[in-house]
Amino acid sequence: MKLFSLMLLSFFGLSAFSQQNNNAVIDYTEYNNTESPNTLTSTLYIQNSITIFLPKFTTQVFNNPKEEANRTNRITMNTDYLKIDHSNKQVLSIEGFQAEYLLVKDEYPNLQWNVSQEEKVIGKYKCIKATTNYRGRDWVAWFAPEIPLNYGPWKLYGLPGLIVEASDASNRYGWRIEKIEFKNDTVFEKDFNTLVKVKSKTPISKKKLLEDLAEYDANLNAQMKQLMPDMGEPVNIRTGYELKYEWETK
Repeated sequence: MKLFSLMLLSFFGLSAFSQQNNNAVIDYTEYNNTESPNTLTSTLYIQNSITIFLPKFTTQVFNNPKEEANRTNRITMNTDYLKIDHSNKQVLSIEGFQAEYLLVKDEYPNLQWNVSQEEKVIGKYKCIKATTNYRGRDWVAWFAPEIPLNYGPWKLYGLPGLIVEASDASNRYGWRIEKIEFKNDTVFEKDFNTLVKVKSKTPISKKKLLEDLAEYDANLNAQMKQLMPDMGEPVNIRTGYELKYEWETK
């Protein structure tokens, strides 16, 4: 199936659709098949060409009863906001660094999708499969052309229809739509910088944040090495959504 043809169909559908439904609030169930498997609710807010994505950690449930009991005994804040202005290609996030939260500016994703002929029904939506690679992970998305909003969870976007389900190829991380409401939300009435108390309203780059994190880890490991000379060399393995960045050497 040709992506161009789908884009044309989406365009003509969106012309009528967007007059009433250019704003939406979409809840996904987020699956994390990590070392501590858990599920939670993530919400995608859409207003015209701006999206805000928020994993709601207050809804997190761990598969392991002991981990779940420990979670319920502590307060978990919703702090990981991701805002993308698709018209101006601007990406901002709020990310934790030690005990503080920082405003971070990242590069706008350039996702190259391969749309297949494979289809399946998810809930009440007829969906089409598409794949892409982004920062070291292969992603699989199922989008619904009947909902001509070309957005999805996290940084996944650019398909001629709303992404109803998505996961990385290893199924370590995934999302599945649970509810969609076509409405405005007050989250867009607030200054993004004030959604969480950040250290500075001037954003640092994602690259700078990662360099600072690496320096912090190196200093901490050096201190531990002094205390325990027989300690082996630490092995730092990335396990998050992004495994390799475009500015890193191949």
